[in-house]
Amino acid sequence: MPKVSDAHRESRRDQILDAAAACFLRNGVQATTVAEIIRESGLSAGAIYGYFPGKQALALAVMRREAGGRAAELEAEARENALSPGQIIASISAAFLRRRPAPALIVQMWGEAASNPDFEQIAAAAFEEIGTMLERHLSRWARESRGMDEAAAGEWSGLMLPVVLSLLQGLILQLTLRPGFDLDRYIAGVDELFRRTG
Repeated sequence: MPKVSDAHRESRRDQILDAAAACFLRNGVQATTVAEIIRESGLSAGAIYGYFPGKQALALAVMRREAGGRAAELEAEARENALSPGQIIASISAAFLRRRPAPALIVQMWGEAASNPDFEQIAAAAFEEIGTMLERHLSRWARESRGMDEAAAGEWSGLMLPVVLSLLQGLILQLTLRPGFDLDRYIAGVDELFRRTG
């Protein structure tokens, strides 16, 4: 029997997670069954259970994948120039909108994190990871665009980090709950806010 390549295994795993994400988005995490995920994926039950022992493991894997997938895109965009706070949020939101799952699934996962310790741990780790990344980019922007020295930029970025995280969370909620939400206007507003606050 030929050996299954790592690339094939990764592709199959992504296929399963895409199916799980689609079901969670459509029905909610609690109402989704593994049988529905199996149907959505087009694979056998054995194929699904060969990768994941059950629905909770699938939901956790979807959350992990989405939490970790934004950093690389932001890092690539910021390679050449420091990004303003609005541009940072725009880059992350563009990644949400380009790839599934939709922001609505992120909101569902936050809901799960409020009552499920396993989800809470992953959400906390994701916030820690994105917070470290955002703080570094905010500090760079403060140095390059505002002329702050390293110490002042570090202090400023630490102060602004919870604000930028809140703006990002608010953006995800509005993308989910407000049909016709004007993303460009939101990004422009973020940059105007930071411009006016000096």
